Amino acid sequence: MNDNIVNFLNEYMINPDPQYAVLLKGKWGCGKTYFINSWIKEYQKKDSIEKVFEPVYVSLYGLSETQQITTAINRALYPILYCKAAKAGKTLVKFISGIVFKHEVDFNNDGNADITMSIGLDPLSIFKSEDEQVKKGNLLIFDDLERCDVPMKKLLGYLNYFVEQCHCHLLIIGDENKITESENRKVFGEFKEKTIGREFEIETDIQCALDCFVNQTPRNDFVINHQKQIEEFFSMTECNNLRILRQALWDFSRFEESMTDFSEDERYENIMIHVLGSYVISYCEYRGKNHNLLDKWIQYNFKNLQVAKEEINQMKSEIGDLHLRYNNIYQHLSNYQTFRIDLIERVILELNTGNSIRDYVKNEYFAPIEIHSWDRIKEAYTMSNEQFIIFYNNLIEDICNVRITSLKHLGYAIAYLVYLDSRAIKKFSDADFNKIREALPEYLETFKDEESVYNARIAFCRGIDSYMTNEKLELIPSICAKFNEEYENKLRKSKNLMTRTLEELSDSTVGNLCDLNEQAVPDHSHTYDMVSIFNHVDINILMNRLQELNNESLYTFNHFIRNRYKLSYNMAGWTNDTNDDIQPLELLKQKVDETIISQEYVRKEAFMYISKSLEGAIKRCKGDLHAMTF
Repeated sequence: MNDNIVNFLNEYMINPDPQYAVLLKGKWGCGKTYFINSWIKEYQKKDSIEKVFEPVYVSLYGLSETQQITTAINRALYPILYCKAAKAGKTLVKFISGIVFKHEVDFNNDGNADITMSIGLDPLSIFKSEDEQVKKGNLLIFDDLERCDVPMKKLLGYLNYFVEQCHCHLLIIGDENKITESENRKVFGEFKEKTIGREFEIETDIQCALDCFVNQTPRNDFVINHQKQIEEFFSMTECNNLRILRQALWDFSRFEESMTDFSEDERYENIMIHVLGSYVISYCEYRGKNHNLLDKWIQYNFKNLQVAKEEINQMKSEIGDLHLRYNNIYQHLSNYQTFRIDLIERVILELNTGNSIRDYVKNEYFAPIEIHSWDRIKEAYTMSNEQFIIFYNNLIEDICNVRITSLKHLGYAIAYLVYLDSRAIKKFSDADFNKIREALPEYLETFKDEESVYNARIAFCRGIDSYMTNEKLELIPSICAKFNEEYENKLRKSKNLMTRTLEELSDSTVGNLCDLNEQAVPDHSHTYDMVSIFNHVDINILMNRLQELNNESLYTFNHFIRNRYKLSYNMAGWTNDTNDDIQPLELLKQKVDETIISQEYVRKEAFMYISKSLEGAIKRCKGDLHAMTF
């Protein structure tokens, strides 16, 4: 269809006085600007008419005054006329010299005009000239109509001037669907009825766009050689925004150039095609209609966002739908699944943080070929029945012998086995089910502190959640029951970073307490300053540590107490849940008071300050909003 538009525009330019404008419309990113620039290049090659003007292109994006549009036209005209006047005869030189034109010059490229040169040109006058060389084939192109901030009525009156008064050829480019305000839509409708003679919808031309994108500098040979696959990946996404595709290809090209160390690996071609597809899919889905879904998933899966179980299940279901859509057996373009959520996640993280996926791809795809059973889950559907049974038994054995090194991989493997059972593809035997249930708690043995225990459980649960299926995995609670019991037991016995710091307090660590107080507790539900912390501390051990501190460190500890319980000023309200601090603080104050008796001089004073602050802290925990000590 775009070829028909090209043919029309060529005919339009032949008409010496069309008396109407042409509207080229289409969604953002569909390639409207690319189309018009390509057409201009081809048109100029064929155009042999001697004339003053080359096509004048102006983007209206962000312009808020018609004077800014005039200035933009001036800037476009200046190099054209400067060149033409130098080559033209005396008539044209005399004509140009008689018109007022101001041109701003920015010497230091700081965005501000350093001087304004009078060059003798007013575009609103020059287009009305009766000079034959000026009148021939003049063309103005105004792009980004919907993103112009000039009031619509004023803008369209300005554009209409060039059609009615100047008899110019005028192309207007934009997405009229983005003109949302009702009054503006009405004004634009009246303008179309009066001034727009023809309008065309620009269709996304992926082949032409790709020819342009892959030849951008610096060129990437891998991208150039895989245009067919790129077109197929892009087609899968049902996204028509070529700007998104261009960015994806640019970023992939920079990534692929960083992987040349692996180019001799026989797997390189298939891996890079797979990663190329993941870039295209990730960018199109994340920049398109599934942005909120994928953004929420990344926040949950990598940034510890607290999400309700129902919402997690909903996200899993929606991502599972993407998984099924992209992994249709007829859409495989490499030996890898087209849509792998773990790689999609990494590409989106790179898009947001700038952290390259290079190390991830190196470790995940180019590691020495020693494939564990849990790494083969994604390829199991292509196995023969004989291969599948061997793989299945190896996976059971690896789980039961505590060989899986990643808790996330473990959770994924458990979800996969439960999926097989729920679909009656391969039912658990009673022996296998019980062996797995007994083995799972052993995976928690190496985790001792509260943070690592909690993170291990989170990784395990996220592994389960990352297995994309709409099937209800009803056996998960049962098979994980003893794992969950051991988790709760380990959590009760382990100590968090705040508890460990207080029980191991020293002159070198006491200064960390205030910063630590503002950090998140292991489950990231609160920060330490919002909850009780002394109820988990052995007060006898803490008192012994205090007695070992030097005097300066005692004052630092005192500052921590005053800072934590806001003792330097009256409080409008105390909502922190610190009731469980009352009893241990009372015990600590008692021991500090006993110590004061045996101290003298400035060390005695240091402990007296701590005692006073502990008294204020106890009052604050009991709800006293005026517990200022001194």
